[in-house]
Amino acid sequence: MSTTHPVPLDAAVLLLIALLTAIPRLVLVLALAAVQPPSAPMLLITLALIYWPSTAQLARAEMQRIRQLPYMEAARALGLRDWQLILRHALPAVWKVVGAALPLSVATLIGLETTLSFLGVGLPPQTASWGRTLASARQEPTAWWLIVMPGTVLVCTMLALRQLALTSIKKEKRGE
Repeated sequence: MSTTHPVPLDAAVLLLIALLTAIPRLVLVLALAAVQPPSAPMLLITLALIYWPSTAQLARAEMQRIRQLPYMEAARALGLRDWQLILRHALPAVWKVVGAALPLSVATLIGLETTLSFLGVGLPPQTASWGRTLASARQEPTAWWLIVMPGTVLVCTMLALRQLALTSIKKEKRGE
C-alpha cells in the first residue's frame, strides 16, 4: 500500500521567492547578463525571471484574501469544484490587482534595462537604448543634450506609467 505525501508547493514557492528577493535585482541581473551573450530576447527573459517574485507575492496575498470572502464559501457550499472557483471567481479578482501593479512593474523594468545599458551590459551595442545614449555622454561631456533628452523622455515615461497605475487603482476602488 503506497502512501501519498502532499507536496508543500506553497512553502516551496515562498522559499524560492525569499531566496530571489534576498539578492538585489541589479546584482542578480548583472551576474546573469555577464554569463550570456548580449541579446534583446535573453535580456527580456532574464528580466522576467528576476521580476516575477514581486508579482507572485502580490497574487498570493490577494488569493489569500479572496479565499476568505463569503461568496467563495457560498460557492464551495453549492458544490463548485476548486478549479471552477479559481477560474470563475479568484483569477478575475487577482487579475485586477496584478493588472493595477503592471504599469509600475514595467516602469521598474525599463529603469533596470536603462541601468544595464548604461553599464554596457544586456543589449547588444548596435541596439539603441536610453541607457546607452546616457552613457555616450561620458565621451562628450559638453554634449548636454545627450543627458537631457533621454533623461527627460525616461522620466516622462516613468511618470506616465505611474499615472496609469494610479488611474487603474482609482478605477478599481470605484468598482469599475
